Amino acid sequence: MVTMPRSARLAAWATAWLHDDCTLDDVVNRVCADDEPHNVTDVPGHPSTVNFVSALTTLRAEGVTSFQVTLPAPGDPVGLGGPADLTADAIDAGEAVLATGTTTYALVPDIQVFGPPGDQGHMVTWRCRPADSPPAGPNLPEAEQTLASTLRETGATLAKLDVAAWKPEVAALLDDVRSEPIAEPLPRTFPAKAQVVAARSIRLMAVADFALGDDGGAVTLGSAESRRAALAPLERAARHALIAACNSLAAGSAAGVHHDAR
Repeated sequence: MVTMPRSARLAAWATAWLHDDCTLDDVVNRVCADDEPHNVTDVPGHPSTVNFVSALTTLRAEGVTSFQVTLPAPGDPVGLGGPADLTADAIDAGEAVLATGTTTYALVPDIQVFGPPGDQGHMVTWRCRPADSPPAGPNLPEAEQTLASTLRETGATLAKLDVAAWKPEVAALLDDVRSEPIAEPLPRTFPAKAQVVAARSIRLMAVADFALGDDGGAVTLGSAESRRAALAPLERAARHALIAACNSLAAGSAAGVHHDAR
């Protein structure tokens, strides 16, 4: 199943909660999904580990006015302002949430998988720590445009490499992106464009993950390198577009813009 990263779900739903557009139970249910209950360490004023509800209510009391996702990768510390140890940990995790307001905190998840293949569960512990103010992240209209142009270029390249022959799930996901009606992965208070961009980005991140995960025995070295070269820009564009979509409500609030989801 194709889903949003936990940090993206947390940023979107916690920001909607700050806007009184959903409840704390909604946030917890959407973020945790089938995981074991999430815990948070190093929350201000709490010497021991606390649950999600306590962590979020504490951060709100500390002056947090928005939650922003970042999905960094090696060589692409998008949305991170530091300090260096936080940036390194977020890149290693591949995701983090920045809780911004009168001060800035970062939440970085540690995800532990347990159980046998086919029946696995996840234990998630978030570490909260002070962070530097984040730089401006991807802009939604620009990120949408970049994603669309990158998809056109990547699709043509993958067609030449005959993706469907060795990775049918990639071809199916690409078909879904192009033709299937778009579900709404974000809270309903988000603008319609953000919903569309988020849904498309999630699928394209899955395309890149599937296609880069296994070269396949019949793929030549040259073909594998060509595929990686084609998919790297798509993976980056999809990550940046998902960031922009999930942060659009916070960005609009900071700019004094009211979004009408309908």
